[in-house]
Amino acid sequence: MNHRSNLQPCREILVKQLITLGEEKRTFLDAYFDVSEPERIQMEKLLSAYTGYVQKLLLGPDELLHSVVLIGSEIRFDYIDFHTSDAFKIVMPEEADPDAGRISFLSPVGRQLLLSSKGETRSVTIPAGSMRVRITEITWSSTSLNPVSSGGVDHAL
Repeated sequence: MNHRSNLQPCREILVKQLITLGEEKRTFLDAYFDVSEPERIQMEKLLSAYTGYVQKLLLGPDELLHSVVLIGSEIRFDYIDFHTSDAFKIVMPEEADPDAGRISFLSPVGRQLLLSSKGETRSVTIPAGSMRVRITEITWSSTSLNPVSSGGVDHAL
């Protein structure tokens, strides 16, 4: 009998992330941030928090993988002030394609939503101002996510 989890591929992806963002953090940061940028320090802190959280998460049950926004998570959320919804996948920078609903965790919105919990409401700052969003669903899947918008605001994030 095979007791292998149906989320085992996701767990393997998270382990690879830990290697890239933990052991190779300096190389990763050098590729995207100048050493003198204050933004680099903020990203170092976020990466430390992220890798620490993922390490703890991997010790728990699969259900926890759907409880928080991670790199690889497909998320659905509501724009609270506009009564619309949207969806996208948080990805590594080289996989980003906003038109296909794949945003980098390094993007301003990706950073702000990383480690958010299902049901949590966040104020997200975008160039046009600030918007309140509520995370309604977090899933892991090997298939791509088709962004869904319903009226009013279309991919404002």
